[in-house]
Amino acid sequence: MDVLRDFFNPYERNARLYPALITLLPTFVSLYCFFEELRDILTTVIGSIFFVAVSYLISKVSRELGKKKQDTLIIEWDGMPSTRFLRHSDSTIDPLTKQRYHTFLEKSIANFRCPTLEEETNDKENTDKVYDSAIKWLLTKTRDTQKYSLLFRENISYGFTRNFLALKPWGLVINFIILFGSIGLIYKRYQFDFNKVLPIEWVSILISIVIIILQLLITKETVHSKAKAYARTLLEVCDE
Repeated sequence: MDVLRDFFNPYERNARLYPALITLLPTFVSLYCFFEELRDILTTVIGSIFFVAVSYLISKVSRELGKKKQDTLIIEWDGMPSTRFLRHSDSTIDPLTKQRYHTFLEKSIANFRCPTLEEETNDKENTDKVYDSAIKWLLTKTRDTQKYSLLFRENISYGFTRNFLALKPWGLVINFIILFGSIGLIYKRYQFDFNKVLPIEWVSILISIVIIILQLLITKETVHSKAKAYARTLLEVCDE
């Protein structure tokens, strides 16, 4: 069953589900903290198969938004880092290491030849397709998440930050509404007599603020950094 399979898949859970749940956390917490009559319902829902189904749905939304965001970022980055790092014109990886990677790929992939610097300069689009094919081969080679556990963790880290960034605009709107709504409820109930505010209600306010700060801290640069770390680890497979 796809729902249960994805729910227990480490990548689906960590890279796609958790960004969405963290984004929506202030909503759940505020409903629980400010509305006592909803607590039994929320407790039941979170412990039921309904929660699994909702989690599956929001993980798919997170995935789709993340993929769309990635398409935009690839244009801004001038290609995925894994492809860029193989180019002769890119200086991220030193020339000797890069030549070693090129040699490994040419020996390991049937009918494969890395473009020359001249070919790359004259036809960047097609030479990138050659590099992309090498990256696809590496991805296929490294599917064993136990053997390539570090690469798997880097992939999850990149996926999490990418999807969290994709959810950021919607998440900020929702969480600011929740924050100001919670403040409004405190005024309505206590007229800002903070001594009367329940500790559980302060917890709700604090969680909303923390999640908003976390959302603001995740930027395109954060995602790019994670993408580059993943690309480096992937290409290091060429040194095995």
